[in-house]
Amino acid sequence: MSLASVSVFKGMSPSELSRLEQASQIVEPRDGAAIFSQGDPSDAVYAIVGGEGHVRIGIIDRRSKAAMVEVFRTGDIFGELGVIDGDIRSADALAEGRVRLARIGATAFLEAITRSPALGEALCRTLTQRLRRTTKLFEDATFETLAVRLARQILYLAEREGRQTPQGLRLAGRFRQSDLADLMGATTRSIITILNAWRAEGIVAYDAERALLTVRNPAELRKIIEADPGE
Repeated sequence: MSLASVSVFKGMSPSELSRLEQASQIVEPRDGAAIFSQGDPSDAVYAIVGGEGHVRIGIIDRRSKAAMVEVFRTGDIFGELGVIDGDIRSADALAEGRVRLARIGATAFLEAITRSPALGEALCRTLTQRLRRTTKLFEDATFETLAVRLARQILYLAEREGRQTPQGLRLAGRFRQSDLADLMGATTRSIITILNAWRAEGIVAYDAERALLTVRNPAELRKIIEADPGE
């Protein structure tokens, strides 16, 4: 196992990185398995060290309505907030597809931060970037149309982890239309309507059977984002 490919650990010294790896254990949850749930103790941080899938962070209310907060892939960490502030888990983490995780106990992670200024700085940058993104998502949800928000989210996912194919830039992992609805805080029907229109215009391709979304014309998605809402 190597944590060197995980962004927040890249600045650590070899000895500190090796020490953290020795304190970690590999976990390979099955597709759809809960890694942790709301209300669980925050007893570990998880680093995604391999696999073609992703981890969904979200919230499910008492009526079984879901809201996806973020999607993490190989090279990311998650579960750090509860470890840092000592509070319980505030969201659910679910495995989507095959992922290989390094589970780092809370004590080992906090001790690593105190020993490694590079880790502390990288963690601050990561948390700041995520806060900025959350702020932008809140702004979009308040002022932008669903089509603009969806276009921005799809471009973000495609540019972050997309893979070039003959059809275009394919999002890594599976994204059911209901997943996109959860991520946008929208209904599945509204997402289907928008995607069908974009498919007809050649902007995206969607394989419903395999839940694969491909961006065929990113320039058109950018036009949707940048268009004057008054036009």
